[in-house]
Amino acid sequence: MQKKDNTTLYSASDIVSFLDCEHKTTLDLIDLETPLPKTEDDEEAILYQKKGLEHEGSYVKHLKRTAPVFVDISPAKNDTDATALTIEAMCSGADIIYQAAFIEQPFIGHADFLKKVPCPSSLGDYSYEVVDTKLARNTKSKFIIQLCFYSELLGRVQRRDPLMMHVVLGDGREESFRYADYSKYYAMLKERFINRVKYGYKDTYPEKHDHCDICRWRNICEDQWIKDDHLNQVANISRVQIKRLEAGGVSTLKSLANIKSNANMPKMMPETLNKLRRQASLQLKKRQSGQNHYELLPLDLERKRGFARLPRPDKGDIFFDMESDSMDIDGLEYLFGVYYFEKGKPVFMPIWAHNRSEEKDAFIKFMDFAVRRLRKHPDAHIYHYGQYEEAALKKLMSLHGTHEAEVDNLLRFGRLIDLYSLWKG
Repeated sequence: MQKKDNTTLYSASDIVSFLDCEHKTTLDLIDLETPLPKTEDDEEAILYQKKGLEHEGSYVKHLKRTAPVFVDISPAKNDTDATALTIEAMCSGADIIYQAAFIEQPFIGHADFLKKVPCPSSLGDYSYEVVDTKLARNTKSKFIIQLCFYSELLGRVQRRDPLMMHVVLGDGREESFRYADYSKYYAMLKERFINRVKYGYKDTYPEKHDHCDICRWRNICEDQWIKDDHLNQVANISRVQIKRLEAGGVSTLKSLANIKSNANMPKMMPETLNKLRRQASLQLKKRQSGQNHYELLPLDLERKRGFARLPRPDKGDIFFDMESDSMDIDGLEYLFGVYYFEKGKPVFMPIWAHNRSEEKDAFIKFMDFAVRRLRKHPDAHIYHYGQYEEAALKKLMSLHGTHEAEVDNLLRFGRLIDLYSLWKG
């Protein structure tokens, strides 16, 4: 959101934010009149932004090499000039228009690219379609909303809705979508958004979402949750469970911790309620004493749950973790962390990789080590946390064309033990 000449202009990001979290829209509206304290981006967010710009820059270089006429709008002094230059470039028939700008009150948009396509419009025997670059490796729903936002504004200028809209992902793949398949949903969303911002201030309450970690207002919301002792502070609680507890008259972590052990809650299994109560109780004790507390759950040998699902310990056991560079276009597996015991003493063996060739060498080194150790200790296992390590080994086996039989044997004979799945089970 921005104010320009006493007019409020809204961007694609504002509509996406409204879809994700109406409370963010409330805070954005307040900030327009009374500036609020923003949460500073952390190093990871700054790095992600940098990588995103590098990805966009790489695509710019590619288009400059391949497009006969490439027009860059970014040097424009202001949004008004940028909009005029965009229309001028469209009328001239440029093949690619970079940083295209559109203003149609109350909306302002800056599309990464417009590409010329052979579909007639008011411009002539051609028209344009929107192309956006994203560092992610998979198209997300918010990308589609942003593309619809730009495509609608573009359609108003050329008096023809674009047939397709495109996103270039972090791994270089381009995915295309029919604008008509999403335009009606987008129109309804935009209407809801317009009605919301016309209403002005609304007493909304923050709900925890996946995007909270990158929201500029997250500190404000977190302070509110702490002040209200909100249930979302209970570890591993779901939004559905929170709603059911609130409907049953339990609205804070403290009240959940203090309910009776034999209490009942509508639409909630007693076992689930008891698990949440005990978790809240441990956190309340930590808050009151300043010390960590834990509770050992009884072994469930009959149903084989939790620790009962673990194989017997073996002196040859391996504890394994992998780290991938999520900012790298190809997702380089840069570290294989291996922890084991040799003659009763702990050993940590890091295997590093800084490029694809070293990644292959690291994969081979780890697999050779694992095969030798499991051959020496037939009852040993490889422990990891989460599904990532198993998926990564399969990927590297296929990518580098080596150790297929060895990876298959790890899976076939149950040598990989996912501790997270044991805990969840």
